[in-house]
Amino acid sequence: MLREPASAHAMGLGDWEGVIRLARAARLHATLGCRLMVNPALWAAVPEQPRGHLQAAMNFAAHRRHLLELELRTLADVLPPGIDVVLLKGAAYQMQGLPSADGRIAADIDLLVRRADLDAVEAALAAEGWASTVSDEYDQRYYREWSHELPPMRAEGHALELDLHHAIAPVTSRCTPDVEMLFAALLPLPGLRFSVLSPADQLVHAVVHLFQDTELDGRLRDLVDIDGLLRMLPADDGSMRALAARVRQHGADRLFWYALHYCERWLGTSVPAVLWPSPPPRPVRRVMDWMVAHTLLPRLPEARSPLGWRAAGGLARLRYHRMRMPVSLLARHAAIKTWRNVRQLARSQ
Repeated sequence: MLREPASAHAMGLGDWEGVIRLARAARLHATLGCRLMVNPALWAAVPEQPRGHLQAAMNFAAHRRHLLELELRTLADVLPPGIDVVLLKGAAYQMQGLPSADGRIAADIDLLVRRADLDAVEAALAAEGWASTVSDEYDQRYYREWSHELPPMRAEGHALELDLHHAIAPVTSRCTPDVEMLFAALLPLPGLRFSVLSPADQLVHAVVHLFQDTELDGRLRDLVDIDGLLRMLPADDGSMRALAARVRQHGADRLFWYALHYCERWLGTSVPAVLWPSPPPRPVRRVMDWMVAHTLLPRLPEARSPLGWRAAGGLARLRYHRMRMPVSLLARHAAIKTWRNVRQLARSQ
């Protein structure tokens, strides 16, 4: 449906039941509704029952969009003046009015500031009631020393969670895009307190986030984001070469290859030859194809989890941790977390 919306004409009610449930599992049901509604003939081809589900999802997405706008208006009055504050991911896509953001359901707000400004911004937020959702001392230290963001923050009476970043990838990860390059190419949002990353840097962030900073499980929506960003870029040869050079400057070639590969394979994204980095070795590609197909794509809640699915999930989690931390830090972190879990279990007995 995402690749060929016109397939709605050939779908029966039973087909729609599976599509709606899978789309909801992937958090893409409102997106799907928006893509069908822009074509009156396609929207009319959707039976009444699934059309009601899609309309409800779009209504909910519009409500969350309204909450996002209210939160940003409030935050604009709280944040210290003279500091660059950057919207990331979903908030950035929606505030730019990107067509690919239609139907995207906002769950939180991701902000990026320079590390030198982090304390001032955190203090300003704390003065307005925003507080960390993490109370454990070790977890606080992990976020502040090794992550790319502070622990998530919430404020009473506010619907959305806030993530305050000082980079777009953990400082200990394999791929760490250059933060100063990001800030040097910021684009202010007209009429708003906030800026966004350049289109190329937004794409790099989306790629790094999915293929390094998640466990891949059920993250098809993130790949749809990447597809949308790719389709928004100028298609001329010069722009494509500039994008490829920007990816190399950030050290994200391997992750970018995976993004292009799965966008082309599953979403029909047109990828110019000049944009492709060097591919990973064939054995690595085969393992990734098997693992990603068994983790990224949504599954029905009642579907059985055969051994292959569970093995792929375990491998994806191992890869996720290995991509984010060197072996020595990973071993230390795992040992501390295991010891704390054992102690907690002993106390509960």
